[in-house]
Amino acid sequence: MSLLIYSTSDSLLTRTIKFDHTKHPFAHIVAYELSPTDSNIVWAALSDGAIYRLDWTSGAGNDQSWKISSTGCIHMTVASMVSAGRRRDVVFTTETKKDGGWRITANELTQPGSPIQTVARTIYTSKTPINYLKTADGGSVLLAASGKSILLGYVRNLDFDTTDKIKYVFRVFDSTAPIMSLDARVYPRTSTDDRNISKKTPVVDVVVGDAKGFIFIHRDLLGNLIQSENKNYASMVNLVPARFHWHRKSVETVKWSLDGNYIISGGSETVLVLWQLDTGKKQFLPHMTSTILNVVVSPSGSSYGIQLADNSAMVLSTAELEPTANFAGIQSSVIRYAEPQADEVQRAKSHFYKFHVVQRTPAVISTSNPSHLLLGVGENPEVPFYEAPVRNCSFLQTYDLSAGHNVSKQALARTNVTTLNETPNALPISEPRITHIQKSHDGLWLATVDEWTPSHADLDFIQHQATNPFAELKLRREICLKFWQWKEEGQVWELVSRINTPHTASNAAPGAGQILGLATDPSSLRFSSIGEDSVVRTWVPKTRKRDGIAVKDGKGNALKNWHCQHEIQLEKSELTDDYLRSTPYNGAVAFADDGSILAAAFGKNGTVHMIDPEQGSITASQHGLFEGSIVAMEILGRDLITLSDSIRVHDLVSDQLRYSLKLYKSITRMHIIQKIEMMHLAINRNSRTFAVAIPMRLTPPSAEELREQAFPPTYSGFAVFGQDSQTPLLTECFETAVSAIIPTEDSEGFLVLDGAAEIRNVMKKGTQPITALAQPTSDLQLDTITDEPTGDLLQMIEDVEDEPEEAEPLSPAVMEDDDDTPVVTQQELSGVFDIGPAFALPPLEEMFYQVAGLFSSKPLEKMV
Repeated sequence: MSLLIYSTSDSLLTRTIKFDHTKHPFAHIVAYELSPTDSNIVWAALSDGAIYRLDWTSGAGNDQSWKISSTGCIHMTVASMVSAGRRRDVVFTTETKKDGGWRITANELTQPGSPIQTVARTIYTSKTPINYLKTADGGSVLLAASGKSILLGYVRNLDFDTTDKIKYVFRVFDSTAPIMSLDARVYPRTSTDDRNISKKTPVVDVVVGDAKGFIFIHRDLLGNLIQSENKNYASMVNLVPARFHWHRKSVETVKWSLDGNYIISGGSETVLVLWQLDTGKKQFLPHMTSTILNVVVSPSGSSYGIQLADNSAMVLSTAELEPTANFAGIQSSVIRYAEPQADEVQRAKSHFYKFHVVQRTPAVISTSNPSHLLLGVGENPEVPFYEAPVRNCSFLQTYDLSAGHNVSKQALARTNVTTLNETPNALPISEPRITHIQKSHDGLWLATVDEWTPSHADLDFIQHQATNPFAELKLRREICLKFWQWKEEGQVWELVSRINTPHTASNAAPGAGQILGLATDPSSLRFSSIGEDSVVRTWVPKTRKRDGIAVKDGKGNALKNWHCQHEIQLEKSELTDDYLRSTPYNGAVAFADDGSILAAAFGKNGTVHMIDPEQGSITASQHGLFEGSIVAMEILGRDLITLSDSIRVHDLVSDQLRYSLKLYKSITRMHIIQKIEMMHLAINRNSRTFAVAIPMRLTPPSAEELREQAFPPTYSGFAVFGQDSQTPLLTECFETAVSAIIPTEDSEGFLVLDGAAEIRNVMKKGTQPITALAQPTSDLQLDTITDEPTGDLLQMIEDVEDEPEEAEPLSPAVMEDDDDTPVVTQQELSGVFDIGPAFALPPLEEMFYQVAGLFSSKPLEKMV
């Protein structure tokens, strides 16, 4: 859990401010905001109720916090308020009340030793959750959202000594749908017109985006609400807002421009919309990479900051709408425990898990560049833990661990990024899911498996027929095994071979069968797969020929195709109606270090078959090597490691069990899908160790647990074992569910990817990785000047100064101004052009003189 500070000039990570997770177990950051009093200070709120005051320029302040509530914190905002001759930051928070309900609290948090005490005051209570909070006009105006209601508060009096004496008057305005986003524009009232409104009351224009896709603009909402309370002027009040509609789903964010002439909105359509209010015209910026979650306008109005749902952000210039900075993190699954408000609007859903599942993320480390992490990701990484949809992962993301930024992103399966992603009945069009990714031993080839299954709603037309729905889904299922070759020229993976339906369905069932496991040979160019048909297939390349002559590329290299070399049948199912089963199959394959043995296991019979990959025949079958359903299997040296209802290490040479660890009953009783998705096993051949991750909690927390923040909905236990002892070398409890364990290429350790899309480096003591995780530029001390060169430079200066020099009159050439040829920076030009959209630019003549003033040189001073 950390706060990342990036530079908008070069998109580099400037500073990382970490929070001590031992002080805040299972907490997460809910809000952060810059201090309006001190621009170097940022306030951060955690879900357990802790508030931090951080200096983002130095990283100081993460060792001290204030506990504002024992029930946690939902949202936070900060206002700079002046009263009694003193300016202070007032932190407004929303939290749950112990006796039920929700409240808004004003907090004045002071440093230890300060003569002013830390005080707080509850300024509003509600029976519905308060999920949005914003201040304006120096804290005199407070805007909040609670369900379908807008809460507009105005301070009664600014003459207070301490914050515990502050008082607000709240007025409530109801909307027609749950409010998803809102923003306020506050400016002084110029006249009282004929409505008898005090000139001290500011004009508050509010824009609201709801869950149905509507945008409402309320002009002078505060003044109208005040007037509606006066019987003499109530008939003059018009509370009907202007309504705009373009978004198909909820409006995730909406913001005012600085001048109030247009608004900016975004949502799940991946389109940034600019609404010009005077003309009603719309300007679109389509094909964003993911759902737009938030938009902020810079203080100068020259740029927009956009936060996307795929764990990325960018900065756009307002004039050209072109990105000037881009920040992209790891785009794996991120667990969302809170239920979104949009769920109050009934929408059609695609198929989802009926139990609690956190999908695994297929990932490998590049062999040629050990700092590059390859992951299978999707468009919207944030998924709910309860009733989580089957997440579609159609992209391959390459992430640079040492630099801490995204390198590339390419599609591995068909996508709907630039096309309509909904059916006529409003169902989302699902994309294939990348279930397995493996690399070759030389790192030049990549094998991927993508799977696509239609949703149950697509089969409504056959509900009247006496057919099994699971058999119909299997019949229409599409599964592909693809082989990709790395192209150094274009820095992309090029598709070489695609095998449709590499495995058939189970006995007596037509259609494509699932690939349960995919393994790579560590010593040669070979892959192996096992399917639900209990068949193991090995895949090798062969030279592509035409009329008996090898086909070559432009550089003279022979082109290759991949084909099935051997097909090994393990055992056949005894069930005659096997195609009617709804539970998935399970299986695993693993190669030995030298590639001489291929181990395969299927089902829950405890049997592991030893296969000769060269001959394609079973050489031995050993029983009792695992309990229950097989989840994962690896071969480390001479040991076979299996993960099922127990962790077993078996010596293949002596045919003896080294040790076995029985898992808890709560884990063994899980559904097979939960085991496959949430139990992980990985080996590191450099350190001769293996790591496992086991989910430790899968039941929903009680209301009291949620209120006390005592237990998370789910988390993972992580352990590293050696081959000789059942005592773990390392045990760790992760705050979220682990989605992947990847062995490192250049060190004796593992990379652990958790449910917050964060990477942890687990290393053996005393070892140093060649590739370290990204460091902020502040930690690199790029601006620090060492003392030794400075001393040498001073010595040279002193020697020069000791030499006598003859005074000479200065010539005009020497006294010329350094700005004779001025250098105009991009920021200076942005101050002229990036002041708004095209229709808000000043006259062309005025812009010309501004640019000419930048490039013109200063006049020479008259010499005397």
